[in-house]
Amino acid sequence: MKHPGPDRYHHGDARNALLAAAASMIEETGAQGLSLRQVAERAGLSRQAPYNHFADKEALLAELALAGFRDLESRIRRTRGYPADPAALEHAAAAYIGFAQRRPALFRLMFSSELVELARFPEAQAAGAACLASLEAIVAAWVDPDRVEAVSLAAWSLVHGYATLCIETRREGASLRGRRARLFARIIRAGAGAA
Repeated sequence: MKHPGPDRYHHGDARNALLAAAASMIEETGAQGLSLRQVAERAGLSRQAPYNHFADKEALLAELALAGFRDLESRIRRTRGYPADPAALEHAAAAYIGFAQRRPALFRLMFSSELVELARFPEAQAAGAACLASLEAIVAAWVDPDRVEAVSLAAWSLVHGYATLCIETRREGASLRGRRARLFARIIRAGAGAA
């Protein structure tokens, strides 16, 4: 009886292999045209393998968004002086912009409902909320409690808008990230009446 070659139908960590393959593929070609079949092939797994771990393409993309939000939150929380240092807002803005510039397709996926409706994936939605909470912790260090939500939304909108412009228009590269982050932090602090 002939023994089969390397078993492509079993993998030590198929779920993470699929996620890693999908993460690299969306940065190469975008999430829109991604197929579970292509992801399985890139991961060296059978065509059926993705369905053993994800209900459909949207579920796989939601898992990527979840990982993206966790990574972004971690980057913000690890910024120098987090959360109370006066420069923490600037450092968090630079981390946010840097994340978008390094992983543009993932960044788009995280904030677009075209391919993933996060409300259908509570864990991913909670990770997005935790990411925002990391920004709110910085703002709460110098803004009255009743204004934290509004000021945080203003800060997020300004930095997110700039990050999106950078990746969509390629108008400015990473070399200006620090200078823009300082500018945005000053604008937000001045608008909020902070010293």
